[in-house]
Amino acid sequence: MEDGMVDVVPQGDLAFAQAPVVSNYTPKEVDDHIDVLEFGSNGQLYLATSSLNKRSWTGDLWWFQKPEDAPKASEACTGYRIDSGIAQVKAINKTQLVLGLDSGALQLVRICTTTHETKDTLHHFFEMHPTYCEHDDRITDVDVWRNADDSTSSPAIEGAASTPNLVISGCMDGRVIVWDKNMGISYNLHPAHPAGVISVSCNQEDNHIFATAGLEGKIKVWNIRNVKSCRTVYTDEMEPPAVISWVPGRKNTLLVASKTGAVFLLNTETKTVSAHLSVMDREIRNLSWSSARPQLCAVAGDDVTVHVIKVEEELISNHYTNDQSHKDFVRGLAWHPSSDVLWSSGWDNRVCQHQVP
Repeated sequence: MEDGMVDVVPQGDLAFAQAPVVSNYTPKEVDDHIDVLEFGSNGQLYLATSSLNKRSWTGDLWWFQKPEDAPKASEACTGYRIDSGIAQVKAINKTQLVLGLDSGALQLVRICTTTHETKDTLHHFFEMHPTYCEHDDRITDVDVWRNADDSTSSPAIEGAASTPNLVISGCMDGRVIVWDKNMGISYNLHPAHPAGVISVSCNQEDNHIFATAGLEGKIKVWNIRNVKSCRTVYTDEMEPPAVISWVPGRKNTLLVASKTGAVFLLNTETKTVSAHLSVMDREIRNLSWSSARPQLCAVAGDDVTVHVIKVEEELISNHYTNDQSHKDFVRGLAWHPSSDVLWSSGWDNRVCQHQVP
């Protein structure tokens, strides 16, 4: 889409022509509670914070050219304040992000760089597209299928996949929504989990398969090509799931992190659990896989410690532990796409790097 054009945004059964909002105000400082880290494919860092204890419940999105510059506001390319907390940030391609908000909305953000009108410098800014409000409660998780074909494009998502499904979002209203490359709704699954959805994960081997975890302690696998699209593959009230993620390269295996601080492998075909490992004694909140070393997964939870586990065929082992970098809960985890350095963020206003052997 050319700059200045009007984007036709689907909202429910209606289409409204709305111009994107260009960010022209950068917050004074980065909030202490850094919840999300996300790298673009070019190595630029996107950081999301939420104001948890101030007068207004807001969230900030920040863009840093290098991760070493974070979280200094003076070193940021730009920042933008949203009237809602930010639960999740996912990079769709080099120029676009999708945000899951505490308001229940999904927001598309375009990353823009132009030459400054009066100065011989580059001007960085976010182009904020209108939000897509289909959830009735806060969004808890967002995931994307990353098998995009850069040779194709669409009015909403530049370089989106030729296959129809692109993004899934889960919410505390129990609803799971599958969004297509035009940010239209492919599937609206309700109630997917009556007590609320707490984690979603796209199967990168198949654009029609994804997994969800609910507050009631169940994990479900969905294949939306089938008439009976849903199968419950795990239920355990004594060890309920907190975060789920497909193991890279293994179509039928999930890595499950529990509220009791353990991780284990779940075979979604046989519904069997294996390779159980206790990582911490508190709830796990985040899993992040290394793209260069797909057997390594970073783990963080309601603790100051950053863990990296090694996931093998039938074994999970501790690989790296650091409990000195943070002074408050660790929330954000991301691996640099080229250097494979692990970065973490937390509620102590710190962004730290980890040289994982």
